[in-house]
Amino acid sequence: MGAVGCPAVFLDLNGTLVLPIMVGHPRDLRPVDDAAAAVARLTSAGFICPVVTIQSRIAKGMFSAADFHIWFDGFALSLARQGAIVVGPYVCPHRFAEPCRCKKPQTYLYELAATEHQIDLGRSFVVGDSVYDVEAAARFGGRGCLVRTGEAVSNHVVELAATSASHVALSLTEAVDWILAAW
Repeated sequence: MGAVGCPAVFLDLNGTLVLPIMVGHPRDLRPVDDAAAAVARLTSAGFICPVVTIQSRIAKGMFSAADFHIWFDGFALSLARQGAIVVGPYVCPHRFAEPCRCKKPQTYLYELAATEHQIDLGRSFVVGDSVYDVEAAARFGGRGCLVRTGEAVSNHVVELAATSASHVALSLTEAVDWILAAW
């Protein structure tokens, strides 16, 4: 990494960019209504937008890593056609109970993206719908925004994330509003 890296907004996938949270196959995922427009605003502002995701259904045999990557490539292309550029995905394919270095809130996947894209983690943000997303941001020295979609529709999740979240937003659009104002 150079002396000064680029800022990033790390984006969670399931529950943040797409719904529903759990599917039998990636083709069942649908973008949240404001995903493309929100990410396009980040792209226009000069942020790199890596997607960091846990896909434990790969380890469970529900779909393959190849199936997921084929779906993601199409999803990323669809976003790009709307001016929203994402990089990655940075995927943890392991079961929740299986120890690994890539599962959130561990910072390995964020650090990998930072190395590959010359990202300054201290100038970066994470947007996600889980405690693990915002906790990862706190661990690597960035700021985490909990978005109240997916898991965070639950008040309990919001309460658990309160100590790690820099902000709580109702939608991805509101999260981007906060990031651009904070930047």
